[in-house]
Amino acid sequence: MISPIRRLLGRNRQAPCEPPPGIRINVPQSVMRALRSATTPRRGVGEPLAFLRARYASEDTTDVLVGIGAIQFAQEAYVAGDAGANFDTGWTVGIANAEIRSNTGLLLVHSHGGRGQPAFSHIDRTTNAEVMLPFSIGISCAPYGALVLSDDDASAVVAVDRRLVAARVVAVADWNSQGNAHA
Repeated sequence: MISPIRRLLGRNRQAPCEPPPGIRINVPQSVMRALRSATTPRRGVGEPLAFLRARYASEDTTDVLVGIGAIQFAQEAYVAGDAGANFDTGWTVGIANAEIRSNTGLLLVHSHGGRGQPAFSHIDRTTNAEVMLPFSIGISCAPYGALVLSDDDASAVVAVDRRLVAARVVAVADWNSQGNAHA
C-alpha cells in the first residue's frame, strides 16, 4: 500500500544526501595490509586467523565501524580439529575481554584467496553464529562479527540485534599525524 503512494508522491527514491542503507566498515589500507599478511597461509598454519580490532565511528553511530588494528592469532590459539582453522575459544574470549576495556570489538578474519567478492562457507557461517555472535550479547559499546578476504576484496557480517547482518567493507586511505590522507 505504501509503495503506490510513494510513487504518486515521487518519493520512490532515497534522497541523494542519505547514506546507503546497511552497515559500512572503514578499514585503513595499512590495517587491510596487516590483515592480509596475518591471514596468508604459512608453515604449520594452513588457514591462519586474525582479528580486526574495530570501534563504532561515534557514540551515536552504529552503522559505521572503523578498523583500528589487526591481531594475528598466536600459535597457541590453534587446536587440532576437522576444519581448516580450529582455534581455542578460551583464547579468543581472553582477547575479547582485554579489548572491551577500551570499547573495542573484534571481527574474526580469514582469507579464501582468489579474486573477487569472497563468500563465507558453511563452516564459516556456523563459526560466526556460534562464536562471534555471542560476544555481542549484552555489549552495545563495541562491534563483533567476521570478515573473509580474497586477494582483492572482502565480505563481512556484523552482529546486530542478536543476528548477523551483511556489512560493506571499504578500504580507506591512512591518515598521518597532520590529518592528511595518504595511500
